[in-house]
Amino acid sequence: MTDCKTPEITLGELAERLGGALTGETEKVIRGVGSLADAGADEIAFLANVRYERFMAATKAAAVIVAEDYDGAGENLIRCSDPYFAYREAMVTIYGFRRHPFSGVDASARIDPTAKVADDAAVAQFVTVGPGAQIGAGTVLYPGVFVGPDVKIGRGCVIYPNVVLYDGTIMGERVTIHAGTVIGQDGFGYATHAGRHEKIPQAGWVEIGDDVEIGACCAIDRATMGATVIADGTKFSNLIAVGHGTKIGKGCLFVAQVGVAGSTTIGDYCALAGQAGVVGHIEIGNNVRIGAQAGVIGDVADGQEVLGAPAVPRSQARRVYSVLNQLPRLRNVIRKLAADVADLKKRNNRPEDNQK
Repeated sequence: MTDCKTPEITLGELAERLGGALTGETEKVIRGVGSLADAGADEIAFLANVRYERFMAATKAAAVIVAEDYDGAGENLIRCSDPYFAYREAMVTIYGFRRHPFSGVDASARIDPTAKVADDAAVAQFVTVGPGAQIGAGTVLYPGVFVGPDVKIGRGCVIYPNVVLYDGTIMGERVTIHAGTVIGQDGFGYATHAGRHEKIPQAGWVEIGDDVEIGACCAIDRATMGATVIADGTKFSNLIAVGHGTKIGKGCLFVAQVGVAGSTTIGDYCALAGQAGVVGHIEIGNNVRIGAQAGVIGDVADGQEVLGAPAVPRSQARRVYSVLNQLPRLRNVIRKLAADVADLKKRNNRPEDNQK
């Protein structure tokens, strides 16, 4: 729930909060944030990508957040060293974050007598908290959340509706988990013997660090032994699948539909674009970027950017993809060359030539 009253701040006040240099009317009132194309006369917009500079001359925005070296059109400008982060700060200033409409423990919640729930935690309708579980101060559990036995949830976490936390899951502080996500289900582990796939007990757990956000409908396997780990500050979009025993470092970004197989190690500050797939039992270094729909089948060193399936370094992938559109023409060229060569061979093997 966001604040229902109309937000309002002067342009001068907003520039001061953003730490930017204002050019324009300090008393102009700002009531919202919009895009360059759609912002109204009382909204602020931002320009963080030169591709959108073409909208500057026609925008109806009351003011625009721009880079410090911007020298194009516009009357009311807030110059900032990082326009995109300044836009984020403007959103926080004007709108704030969602306020949660729950407090206390709802009468319909089922909390095991051995569980420990902090006095100021909020437990909404039809939440289940299992034996030995611990819920930290200021944490909010939305309706339908299941907290299994011996789960530990730190302070200031937000768990949205119908999230399932299997037994033994450990969560740090200020973790957000969106609706429908499952954490700690059994990993995909089987031993095939005599034609049957025999299940291997999944005796591990999942550990989630501080300031992690996990999108809707994600699935994070518990480890077979030890822990599946998601380190501090990592952010997942929706529909992410992480296999058992995988270790994901700090500050990573996973876009929707990424899949990571088990026992893989991913370093700090990596970015995986949409639908990227990573095989199991490999190591991906720090600061790695993996392109959309890439298929990673081997180790990736620190700082590399890889694309394609199978994934290769960006420079090589660009050469490959530049040729793909030419394949039909190249096929025709090769066919013609083959025909020309066959014709030359036929002429060189004429009987009259052999008699000379």
